[in-house]
Amino acid sequence: MSKTLERIFPAHVQRWLQFVAWGVTLALVGWLLYRALTASDAGGHLVPMTVAQRDSLLTVGVPQGVLDTLVHYDGFVVHFNVDRHVANCAAYELTRDELAGDAVRSVSFEQDMSVPGCPTPDDYTGSGMDRGHLVPAADLKWSETAMAQSFLLTNICPMTKRLNEGGWAKLEQKVREWVARDSALLIIAGPVFAPGDTTLASGVAVPSRYFKVVMAPCVRPRRAIAFVYPNGLCNDRLARYAVTVEDVEQLTGLSLLPGLSPDEVQLLKRTVNLNAWTN
Repeated sequence: MSKTLERIFPAHVQRWLQFVAWGVTLALVGWLLYRALTASDAGGHLVPMTVAQRDSLLTVGVPQGVLDTLVHYDGFVVHFNVDRHVANCAAYELTRDELAGDAVRSVSFEQDMSVPGCPTPDDYTGSGMDRGHLVPAADLKWSETAMAQSFLLTNICPMTKRLNEGGWAKLEQKVREWVARDSALLIIAGPVFAPGDTTLASGVAVPSRYFKVVMAPCVRPRRAIAFVYPNGLCNDRLARYAVTVEDVEQLTGLSLLPGLSPDEVQLLKRTVNLNAWTN
């Protein structure tokens, strides 16, 4: 306490002022810590994620009776269905640093000869369907190998041109914008089948819808959201296609984002908060 204050205030007031000063200091420190832990913008503090945590969150449970071959590539995994000749889903992490890659985009779709049931490029010829990526090639610019692997037919599904070049492409771009802001995202995408869905002449299954689940694991509080798009015209706003992660689980039978606490299940899997992503 300064000599000036000692002359002005009696001892008991000086002690009270010291107490107030300590309280204000502690409150300020607490507020700064809170801001550091909850900041989610590109310049804020982001909580790093271990490889084990990432792999755990990207683990997908497939319902009993659904054929599922897990195929590991550089930067993503595919759960491939031998009967349908398309993936049950594909999952990967995308980081801010990976957006800056300069790998040349491949233009050649190829069969993965190591995966039983994988179609050939000719299986799509004359079908009227695009060869649509589950893991976008543009998300793999950080590696020429990963880029080329994204054109393997295990990562490809029949999409209408209206979806592939419309709403699906716009969502892919939006995800990259979110990655630039949030440091890293976990992404799971795949087909949604329903009774009455058809196949190509080659036997490749054609889904009526597609889903994408996106989670921001490094921000606090963590966020997750899902989208379901019809395999057709989809030019509405993003909110038109936003659903909960549990909605996707019910539509597909898949089990997603395992190991969350009960509070996080409620926050991340049972609610849709698009504003938290777009604001």
